[in-house]
Amino acid sequence: FSNYSAAVHRDTHRLAFLARAPTTNTTTTPALQALVENGAGAYHMSVSIGTPPLTFPAILDTGSDLVWTQCAPCTQCFPQPTPLYEPAGSSTFSKLPCASPLCQSMPSPFRACNASGCAYDYRYVVGFTAGRLATETLTVGGATFREVTFGCSTANGGHMDNASGIVGLGRSPLSLVSQLGIGRFSYCLRSDSEAGASPILFGSLASVTGDDVQSTPFVRNPAVPVRRAPYYYVNLTGVTVGATDLPVAPSTFGFTRAGAGGVIVDSGTTFTYFAEAGYVMLKQAFLSQTAGRLTRVSGAPFDFDLCFEAGGDLDVGAVPVPGLVLRFAGGAEYAVPRLSYFDAVDEQGRVACLLVLPTRGVSVIGNVMQMDLHVLYDLDGGVLSFAPADCASV
Repeated sequence: FSNYSAAVHRDTHRLAFLARAPTTNTTTTPALQALVENGAGAYHMSVSIGTPPLTFPAILDTGSDLVWTQCAPCTQCFPQPTPLYEPAGSSTFSKLPCASPLCQSMPSPFRACNASGCAYDYRYVVGFTAGRLATETLTVGGATFREVTFGCSTANGGHMDNASGIVGLGRSPLSLVSQLGIGRFSYCLRSDSEAGASPILFGSLASVTGDDVQSTPFVRNPAVPVRRAPYYYVNLTGVTVGATDLPVAPSTFGFTRAGAGGVIVDSGTTFTYFAEAGYVMLKQAFLSQTAGRLTRVSGAPFDFDLCFEAGGDLDVGAVPVPGLVLRFAGGAEYAVPRLSYFDAVDEQGRVACLLVLPTRGVSVIGNVMQMDLHVLYDLDGGVLSFAPADCASV
């Protein structure tokens, strides 16, 4: 529970980055399976880099493209659970030339060419990563790939959830799925961290089947070229709280002329964030449907907005709050499990909060709202599919 507030802080910094960063290969792919461990606010997959290989945990991130880890010598680095990767100690490390297409694919505000090669500096309101692009041997899920482009970061700041880097699975050329020519992948994120690791599947192993599968097409940001929009946008067309359909209009979660707004599915953000107009509707519906039944308390100590007394009952499922259903283009519906949108946020179970927050930028469906779902990203087909699942059986 104490991790919730830290996760909100990490999300806040991340949302600032997502708002600032307003590309895809589709070929046959090797079939891979890897395991993902629960962090405090993110999910970590094990990656090995270099020759000899160094294994480290990296955040699983569908909201970014760059694969990166901290490198020695490091001028400014956050504490990490594994030794720093040392390029000088690897026989397969190679700097990426500035003329490389993957260097040129990086957004120009973040890219620079200097004596060290293709340098990058991703900066946002709070936090950053800076270093140089290089190629290395990378091992994921027992399969080894040569000359994978990654970020060798020597100056970093921000909240990294006790990981040593990030595996970007977005849509631009730099992401791991693009570099490996992966046309589809899926994961099932366990809500119970003590139940074991969660599976992530790549290529032909990635499939969601059964009567409960829901599908919605990915949508393009009309103001941003595909190569510069790494996010997995979907069209959120409706929200139901209890028995009330909120008055969601196309503009509520849609794009602005400048390309702001929209809704993305993002494994690297913890909680879910609604554009302010949509959040106001959601909050009002919860307030009106809990009036006289629940006592509102301040969420400020926990960095949440809408919170209630939970009576010290750790079985937060007994707290009478309305159900939440999200509807997407194509007819997909998601009846969100209670603990994916409403949970106790203190150790004693006395305060329970809505795990949805407002944002002025892109709306985000974060990893808590994706827990215990098998989620398939079909890049070749341009479709997101999902179904409730026991992740142990995926």
